[in-house]
Amino acid sequence: MQIISLGVFSHDGERRDVFFKPGKLNILTGKSKTGKSALLDIVEFCLGRNSNTIPVGISTYVSWYYLLVERSDERILLCRPNPESASTNRAMITVGDASLGPPNFNDLMVNADTDVLRDSLSERLGIEHFTIEHGDGSLRSSFDVSIRQALFYCFQKQSEIASQDILFHRQVDDDLRVTIRETLPYFVGSSSPEQAALYRQLVAARRNLQRLQGALRRANEDVHERDRRVSALVRSAVSLRVLRDDQVITPDQTADVLNQILQFRPDDTDAEGEPLSDRQIEIHEENRLTRVRLRELDDQIEVLTRLQTEQSSSGVEAGIQLDRLRALDLMLPKGSGKDEQAVSCPLCDQTLVEPDETITDLRLLFEELQRRLNDSRGSQTRRGSVIEQLRAARNPMLTALRENAVELEAIAQQEAAVAAGRELRERVAFLQGRVTQELDRGVEIDQSIGELRSSERRARGQLARLEELYDQDNPEAALRSTMDAISAVMTEYARFLELEGSRYFVRLDPVQLTVAVQEPNRRVPLQRMGSAENWVGYHLVAHLALHRWFVTQSRPVPRFLMFDQPTQAFFPEEVVDAANDENADWEAVRRQFTLMRDVVGELGGELQIIVCDHANLADDWFQDAVIDNWRNGEALIPEAWIDD
Repeated sequence: MQIISLGVFSHDGERRDVFFKPGKLNILTGKSKTGKSALLDIVEFCLGRNSNTIPVGISTYVSWYYLLVERSDERILLCRPNPESASTNRAMITVGDASLGPPNFNDLMVNADTDVLRDSLSERLGIEHFTIEHGDGSLRSSFDVSIRQALFYCFQKQSEIASQDILFHRQVDDDLRVTIRETLPYFVGSSSPEQAALYRQLVAARRNLQRLQGALRRANEDVHERDRRVSALVRSAVSLRVLRDDQVITPDQTADVLNQILQFRPDDTDAEGEPLSDRQIEIHEENRLTRVRLRELDDQIEVLTRLQTEQSSSGVEAGIQLDRLRALDLMLPKGSGKDEQAVSCPLCDQTLVEPDETITDLRLLFEELQRRLNDSRGSQTRRGSVIEQLRAARNPMLTALRENAVELEAIAQQEAAVAAGRELRERVAFLQGRVTQELDRGVEIDQSIGELRSSERRARGQLARLEELYDQDNPEAALRSTMDAISAVMTEYARFLELEGSRYFVRLDPVQLTVAVQEPNRRVPLQRMGSAENWVGYHLVAHLALHRWFVTQSRPVPRFLMFDQPTQAFFPEEVVDAANDENADWEAVRRQFTLMRDVVGELGGELQIIVCDHANLADDWFQDAVIDNWRNGEALIPEAWIDD
């Protein structure tokens, strides 16, 4: 597919055409700011790019863009309306024979979108249905290869051709960098849809083998775990007397033994009988009442005992007083009567200042104390008798409490036996639940392991066959071989341009997407090379060698290559017109265009190169390649459109 013409329409419907020669070197020379660089953007936009990168200085005066391309005897007219925003997918596509030419303004209409446009062009280029798929851990979406990726090899804008960091069109975008790396093997022919399908089968076979190996490993582990679990179940069954302790279990009897455990029913006789809780309540109530009566008796005994103690102390004191009063007879004065007052001291016989109490009063006090002491002795005897009776009444109660304690202990033992029976049933039920779970898991897995082993052997054989087929047509090896062939041509072209390091082998790196010189002891990538002349030169040789490969190997890539300002390294940065620059290295410039001319001539019209540049050599062959000279007021946008 090569370009016949492109053009723009004004808002009034006027058309400006730029015509190209298929299979030739096309040079559009001219001064700066005439719209030469915009041609690359217009071509890419008409070929289906949604985003609009055409400079505002051009798009302001344009209503429609068109591109007329040719493939064999077929021509395709691609038209795009100037988008009102930065993006659009509206398009027009018309297919015709060799008589199809630029459209008229009145014929322009949207009849497709960019998806239809790209699909149609991809089909005509012969791009096969090839899906780029990513690994399970990748966040990138799969996509189908189309003309969109093929165009990365057809454009070199002014900012790209002189870059030491990027080699391909739009490579500065990280996502597109990965896309270029993934699609390059297909476009150079080292990877095909059949290889991709084989690779997917290989990946699926590896995953299937890994899955089977994992299942087999888990099954073997489960066998050991099953034996351990079954042994634990059998031990539990023996301890609960569900199984005999001398029972021998072989692997083929596992299911039968587990079913035997499930069928076991514990003896329920221990659980039968009258409930025991009512008698316990009755005994506890009797004990409570007995303890209340005991406390009452103890309180009475304590009170009586305290009174007895206190009265005994009073009697002792009264006895002491009586003993003292008995001494009255000794204390009376001599010759005194019993009722006379003592007016003299009984010891010294002297007269007292105040006479003592009468003997009669003292004797009355003595008699009163004697009476009270006798009464107290009688009450102590009676109280002691009551205390003994109360103490005697405690003994039957204590005996009753002891008997109740014995009965409660018997009841507790009986309840423990019932609880033990209930616990046994619960433990057996729990064991049977575990047995059911084990049976549900599947105890007979030896046959399953055999089937897994057979499947694993078949998967190994299938994987080995796929690996053999893949190795016979390995895309990685094919890519290395292809890169070697392309790199050999690049080395030849680099030596023709006299680029730095060209005496060594020049390689195209499909992983880093750059050019590198392989010196004897080191590898020098483009990023580490100096001089814009080398950067531009290696871009030229890489793309020319690639397109030579595309043509000779009949790869589905458009047969045109567009360069914008490849000679910029030889002119001042702000050059307006390089045609008359006497300081330029015109020999180096001539070598660039000579290389392009020779490559086009070698491919016999199968490649079209379009160069937009300031340079304008006087050589006849150069002038024959010039399709237009935008000087002296000539530009893409006519001055009349601007004045209007």
